[in-house]
Amino acid sequence: MLNIEYYKDELKEIIIRNIGINAITGKPKMCDDLFCLDCVFNDRDACSPKKVEQWLQSEHVEQVDWSKVKVDTPILVKDTEEGEWQKRHFSGVKNGKVYAWHDGLTSWSAIGGCERSWKYAKLAESED
Repeated sequence: MLNIEYYKDELKEIIIRNIGINAITGKPKMCDDLFCLDCVFNDRDACSPKKVEQWLQSEHVEQVDWSKVKVDTPILVKDTEEGEWQKRHFSGVKNGKVYAWHDGLTSWSAIGGCERSWKYAKLAESED
């Protein structure tokens, strides 16, 4: 028997207690390498083991490569998992965070500083 098989329950518990998922990239990270506010498992500033378990048992969803998205592309954004998606236009990626122009503005109509980052973002065309 392989160690991974023998210790599967212990290893699963270690993963559940120490893993985070970057809300923008969708990639797993060790908790020590990720700010809690940037983690999809953050639940009122505490990690939710239930959310980790749900993620482990869910189907993989391909993430958007935001570096390839054109400025002014329509996107949907929100800051909380429970929040409603808001329509915005993509303005760029900075430090791994997706930015969008305020209140439906675009690069053509926005005046300097009219953008902000969002915790959750997806392409508007992916809306079902």
